[in-house]
Parts: sequence; C-alpha cells; structure tokens
Amino acid sequence: MQLPLQGLRVLVTRPAHQAGRFSELLTAAGALPQLFPVMAIETVRTAPDSLLQIKQAAYNWVIFISANAVESGLKLLSDYPCLEKIKIGAIGKQTAAALGKYGFTQVIAPEAGFTSEDFLALTALQELHNQHILIVRGDAGREVLADTLRQRGAKVVYAKVYQRYSIGSGAKLKQVHAEQPLDIICITSTEILQNLLQLLGTETWIYQLPLVVGSERIAAYAQQLGFNNRIIVATSPADDAMLAALIEWRQDNEE
Repeated sequence: MQLPLQGLRVLVTRPAHQAGRFSELLTAAGALPQLFPVMAIETVRTAPDSLLQIKQAAYNWVIFISANAVESGLKLLSDYPCLEKIKIGAIGKQTAAALGKYGFTQVIAPEAGFTSEDFLALTALQELHNQHILIVRGDAGREVLADTLRQRGAKVVYAKVYQRYSIGSGAKLKQVHAEQPLDIICITSTEILQNLLQLLGTETWIYQLPLVVGSERIAAYAQQLGFNNRIIVATSPADDAMLAALIEWRQDNEE
C-alpha cells in the first residue's frame, strides 16, 4: 500500500532543534524530508533583570510566548518554585505543553488557536487593572499582546531570553533543488520565510514551488512577497497540523 506522501520531497526550514519529530512524521508518511534550517535560536548568555525579578514576586502574571521562551526562560531562571504562586500564561497548546514538561500544569492557555489574539480573548485577561505582567519572549516579535494588556490596565515588561539569527547557504539550497527538485516548502513563521528569501537573493525559482504555512498571517505575508499561487494553510504550525495539511494537499492533487 502506498503511503500518503510517498516520494514527496519536502523542504523543512524550521530550526534544527525543532525539526526532528516533524522529519520523523514525514518519513513515516513516505515523504523525503530535506532538512534545511534557515534560522537558529540561542539562549542569551545572561538572564535579564526582569526575569530574575520573578524570584522577588514582582509579577502577578508570567506569560510565555513560545516553547522556545519556555526552554530558554526556565534555563536562565533555574529556580522554578518561585513561579508556583504566579499566574502562568501560554500562547497556544505547544507552549503549554512545553511548560507541562517542567511540571507546570495550571497554565492559562486558549483551548483553540495559537496567536496573541486567541490568548487575549480569554476571560482571565479582560480586566487587568494594576496587574504586573512579565512577557517572556525572544529578541523580537509582535507588540499586540503587550499593547493590549496595557490598554486593559496592566503594567507590562519583557524578558528577552533568546535570540534568533539567519543561517544557511543559498548556493547549497539551489544545488539541492537542482540535483533533485523539491516538491513543496514548509514555513512555520514569517521570519523563516524572510530568511529563506534573503539567502536566495535574486533567485526566482523558489516562487514557483507551493508552500504549506502554519497560519493565515504567514500566508498573507507570503502573498505580499510574491507567492501568489499554491499556498496551503495548516490549522497551526504544530507538527501534526502541518503534516495533515500536506497529506490533504497531496490527496487533492492526485484526484
């Protein structure tokens, strides 16, 4: 019996430390994953003062933006019991699951969705007068979460616990595609897509390939950059959701 993604050459662009399970899922479905990370993530060397103030019970809330924020933040903090009396928020189930690995089970996160808007829709986030909130994140990101929390009365500060930087070789990727053409590209963030195009410079062949992306926001960004056809939108950037989108796309194209 033929597997659902039999022989499909899939370019996996997410950071190497996050690509392992997705690669295994692709292989099990018959695909030929081509691992080509275009972004690396590194924990900052020194814990920011805003993060260390958790130990002085300076906050009512600590909100983790991503699984990377959990891993880097808790690595820098090292002392987890200080979080037990603080409300902990997570932007999406993946982030909540990352916290669960460290024993945090009372995490406030949306049942569905994975964006700041989904998190902000929660009842617990509506009235925040004089609440002190720490947002744990990387070196950049959208401001909608902090801005909205402030509008609702909160005092918000950031703890930037990791940094992202572009890696990879455009010449190497061109060679990979020339030797055995890629069939589709997986994109899980706007930064990853931006880095991919920067690596390729003036190369235009990349725009001819279909993309499977992790959100409508990424799809809209891809369209702005010139990917006007064949953008498949998964229900989330999670491994299972991206795989399901690939399988559905493959089935639709075989009919």
